[in-house]
Amino acid sequence: MHNPFELPGSFLKGNLHTHTTNSDGKLTPQQAVDLYREAGYDFLALTDHGRMTPFADLDTDGLVMLPGMELHPGTGELGQTHHIVAIGMDEEIAVPKELNLQAALDLIAPLSHFVFIAHPYWTSLTYADILGLTGHVGIEVFNFTCECGIGRGDSGVHWDELLARGERPVGFAVDDAHSHYPDTLGGWVMVKTTDGTASGIIEATLAGSFYSSSGPAIEDVAFESDRATVRCSPCQAVHVICPAPGCGSTTHHLARDGGPYTEVSLYASPDWNPIRIECVDESGRKAWTNPFWRE
Repeated sequence: MHNPFELPGSFLKGNLHTHTTNSDGKLTPQQAVDLYREAGYDFLALTDHGRMTPFADLDTDGLVMLPGMELHPGTGELGQTHHIVAIGMDEEIAVPKELNLQAALDLIAPLSHFVFIAHPYWTSLTYADILGLTGHVGIEVFNFTCECGIGRGDSGVHWDELLARGERPVGFAVDDAHSHYPDTLGGWVMVKTTDGTASGIIEATLAGSFYSSSGPAIEDVAFESDRATVRCSPCQAVHVICPAPGCGSTTHHLARDGGPYTEVSLYASPDWNPIRIECVDESGRKAWTNPFWRE
């Protein structure tokens, strides 16, 4: 069972989905860098639509930059254009719009370090669209601009469907910031690594050594026998989620109106596989671990 909370290193905060004036964002690349650096982020990817925004000439002042793009091949079962985020390419990737999603992933994956599917709920992707795909490492479990814009930012059900069918995607929380309304600083990943360079952050992300958040901090997750112990910033609820039918537990079993909790031990049957943890603060903001496969 891969558990980033047991690994050496520090958690670094980053946003992997950001737009600038190089596509349909309101902020210039330098303004986006300034915003995230001043907010205490450690790394950032500028993922403009259909192009790789250069950052070599930007004043990053210690903010680690990851090359990124958002690409749009084909359409889904309900007619919506696909959105794919690619991170870590050496040069701009051109994807013919007529390619279906799998063909596009086959093209993009070898040219980048990792790829994930953006905002499945906002894009109205069906399970037929995303089941069985290869070439991506995961999906966006939370997209802040989609939540702010139309209330469809949480794709947890899509994630659990994939997990229930034996697939192993990780889940990313992102801003997808365009800055036409307040949609920045609301979704991020916390990557655990001993190497804070771009390559170190990418390697740790590929290994699944991160959790995602829209607010709470998860400090530790530990498993022993049939218990999961979670330490976190003050939260009103903690959920142990298993995508198998009828499985899981929450702090509501302890007290209907309990909390805030900073440490809690919950039942987690050894037969539940996989399981993931969600922490929910008093404002309803969540943090999500990646799935733990207990094999």
